[in-house]
Amino acid sequence: MSQEFLIQNSWLIALAVGSGLMLIWPVLTKGGGTRVTVPQATLLINQKKAVLVDIRDDDFVKNSGSVPNSKRMAIKDLKEKAGTLAKTKETPLIVLCQTGARSGAAATVLKAAGYTDVFVLDGGINAWKEAGLPVKKGQEAAADAAPKAKTPKATKQVAK
Repeated sequence: MSQEFLIQNSWLIALAVGSGLMLIWPVLTKGGGTRVTVPQATLLINQKKAVLVDIRDDDFVKNSGSVPNSKRMAIKDLKEKAGTLAKTKETPLIVLCQTGARSGAAATVLKAAGYTDVFVLDGGINAWKEAGLPVKKGQEAAADAAPKAKTPKATKQVAK
């Protein structure tokens, strides 16, 4: 009888298992950082001088802009250049991406690099914009991230 019940109700069982997996998915994909909302992130920035770390690619920044005063670093460079993000390892870091989905992996890398307070901005730059907080326009933000070309200084010619 139990085998017959399982066969007749297999779609219900599959639905229950799928629903359960969707409920625990955010817990499984959280990564190394504590998730914070936009208001919590602004408190960390204002009270504890937290540093925002934007891990998005240039294309995303050009299309949707960036948070003013955030430090941009590609996720692939985090392992090598993590030490350049803040003066001390105790400085809180808030990692953000477009939606908050990829920030967990970056937070794990930063924790492994020795940072003690690493947070993930829940909802990413999209949540930041929805909260009505300032965003640099795409081209302006991309220009800030691009290496600046050095222009040679004009030399003075002395007339003899």
